[in-house]
Amino acid sequence: MAFVFGAGLVLTMYPAELLAYGATCLGSDGDPVESETYFLCLESDASGGLWTPLHRTRGQDREPIPEDNKTGFPEFVRGHSYYSTRELWQVPHKAAKKASAACADKSGPKLANRISGRWMPTLDKFPAAPSG
Repeated sequence: MAFVFGAGLVLTMYPAELLAYGATCLGSDGDPVESETYFLCLESDASGGLWTPLHRTRGQDREPIPEDNKTGFPEFVRGHSYYSTRELWQVPHKAAKKASAACADKSGPKLANRISGRWMPTLDKFPAAPSG
């Protein structure tokens, strides 16, 4: 992956791979996701970031991200995505690289799935977000 991790980036990742390479589920709205899932990067620094899974269906406490606020590959852009402010993962960059490679995520420097900055959820909405 030759691009920089940052807020708004969306990658397809396997949660088991994330966990195997040091990721931590800080909070979930029940059982954390287990299958191949889109994850949205909310914040990133030199070593890792905070990510939340995106869902294709509505659910209790899930907020929508409309289609017109998404860019990237057609299979991601079509339709709404939903996130829950109760689902948050702390993910080292190495874990994101390994987990997205295991899913054969196609993102790269020229084209990647992204959420528009004007529609990005803020960390203050996530109770499990680290303070400071």
